[in-house]
Amino acid sequence: MVMYKTGGWKELIEVVEPTKVTERSVWFSNGRTAKRSNYGNYWDTMKEAKEHLEAKYNNSIQAAESKIEKAKANLEELNKY
Repeated sequence: MVMYKTGGWKELIEVVEPTKVTERSVWFSNGRTAKRSNYGNYWDTMKEAKEHLEAKYNNSIQAAESKIEKAKANLEELNKY
């Protein structure tokens, strides 16, 4: 069985081969890990992995743009002083 891991250190999407998969866990020869965690996420298809990363990066972009807009507004407000 092949799964796709996002959130690893090596690649954006890693191809992994677990020995067992349950609803919440992915098992490897050296132990198990959660399917969804802050460390990594395991997906059944490449499409799911890509969609997850696209959403993650789009959210990061939106958050950064919001911070930029707030900083610009703060700079404008400095003109009052």
